[in-house]
Amino acid sequence: MPSRADLKWSQLKVGMVVAIATAVLLVVFFAMSAETGLFHSHIRLVTYVENAANLHNGAVVDLQGVRIGNVTRVHIASHPPNSTYPVRIDMQVEANHSRWLRTNSQVELGTTTFLGETIVNIRPGTSAAPAAVNGTVLPAMNATGISQLLVSSHSVLQNANELELRLGKILDQIQYGKSSIGRFIYTDTLYRRFDQIAANVSSLTHAISTGQGTIGKLIVSRTMYDKLNQTLDSLNATLDAVRSGHGTAAKLINDPSLYNHLNRLAKNLNSTVTAINQGKGTLGQLVENRQLAVRLQNTVDNLNAILAGVRAGKGSAGQLFNNPRLYQRLNTTLNRASQLLREIRKNPRKYLTLHLKIF
Repeated sequence: MPSRADLKWSQLKVGMVVAIATAVLLVVFFAMSAETGLFHSHIRLVTYVENAANLHNGAVVDLQGVRIGNVTRVHIASHPPNSTYPVRIDMQVEANHSRWLRTNSQVELGTTTFLGETIVNIRPGTSAAPAAVNGTVLPAMNATGISQLLVSSHSVLQNANELELRLGKILDQIQYGKSSIGRFIYTDTLYRRFDQIAANVSSLTHAISTGQGTIGKLIVSRTMYDKLNQTLDSLNATLDAVRSGHGTAAKLINDPSLYNHLNRLAKNLNSTVTAINQGKGTLGQLVENRQLAVRLQNTVDNLNAILAGVRAGKGSAGQLFNNPRLYQRLNTTLNRASQLLREIRKNPRKYLTLHLKIF
């Protein structure tokens, strides 16, 4: 029979084996677990959001859809940096992703499936920003996922419900004939009008088919057809004459002399414009010569001054245009000269007799 010392030693060995096996199992479990990563170094990151959206401790933290850690704590912060974002989220992530985990990386909350739990997704930052370290606070984006989808769906359902109520009211008005569409459907006034229009159209088509009225004569009578046929024959004859070179129109179309004249005219006009631009000739001097332009301007100014003096009654011309006495004297002189000419015509011997004295 074994002694008490042997039993205690056996129990101790069994306990040690169990403890070692448990430790090995725990090590293997943690090594295979993606949430803890026992053999990876970690850093703790922080973010502040407006609404946690049912995020709980231990939730998955993804980097562009790849799991890199988990949430360690979700709580209302006592003194958040921005009162609009009071919820603080502490995260533990693997440190070997520092290439993408930068200070300008952005955090957003989302869901993996339609009924899945809320997770944290981190968007990579740019290489220009410093790498994230322990305690780095990452900026948060507006939450996306099922919660926002449900809110949007609720708004859509409300709008659809309101639209359904409005459509119901419209259909009720139509059913009771209160609107234009209702009167259109439930009254026979429009039917009677359409029936009357159909009868009028029928009588009109009957009158046309029997040759009554202008349209009927155009359709039934052969006279219009003959006239149109004659007109077409005349037009064809005219076109044939034009093509053969007969008549003025044919000359305009077929004779190249008109084209040549127009071409020469365009060339002459072009050369004239070119000469004017080069300052040749009187017109060119007028356009290009600055001195001539100044002289013309001075002449026009002097002429304006002379006309102004004439209007003011200065000088002989001004007196002639503005002094009525001078006008009356000239008029009297002209009248006397006219009378003298009449007297000479009546009795030329009286005024044109020559007396010759010979000594």
